[in-house]
Amino acid sequence: MNACMNMMNGSQAKSQGAFGHVVAFTLAGIAFGTVALAQQDADSNDVVTVEPQVRFAAVDVYVDSGATPLAAYQFELTAPGADVKIVGIEGGDHPAFAEPPYYDPEALTQDRVIIAAFDTGADLPTGRNRVARIHVQIRGNRTPDYVVQLHVAASTDGEPIEASATASTAPKGENS
Repeated sequence: MNACMNMMNGSQAKSQGAFGHVVAFTLAGIAFGTVALAQQDADSNDVVTVEPQVRFAAVDVYVDSGATPLAAYQFELTAPGADVKIVGIEGGDHPAFAEPPYYDPEALTQDRVIIAAFDTGADLPTGRNRVARIHVQIRGNRTPDYVVQLHVAASTDGEPIEASATASTAPKGENS
């Protein structure tokens, strides 16, 4: 009886050891990249599919109003041809635009975002200022080219002003 128990315990230990190796292998696979195994018919070869790389970045949007105080703006940000999802929106550097700006949630479902903000205070920025930081999730190895289109910029009297907008990826370590 003891011999049977020892054989069963040894068999269990081997089984548990094999299970431990499977778990370790699976965890290693997760740690070093997601790999999905797709099993086809028994008479065909196994196919290994590698999921696209997923990473996060922050995109800074700047509006340059020259010498005129910037009281309001609206822009649209896209990343044509890239698999980018917007996951967060922050305000800018100047106190007038430090709060997260307004955005169109419906536009988010169309791989773009329309963002706007205004301030009626006296302390308004002039020149080039970061007005928003957009956090994005990027799928795939392609580096997105961000396109920002400034729809309008306005002064304190609500009149349109000459201004330009640019977008750039925030330096690493500044993604918050």
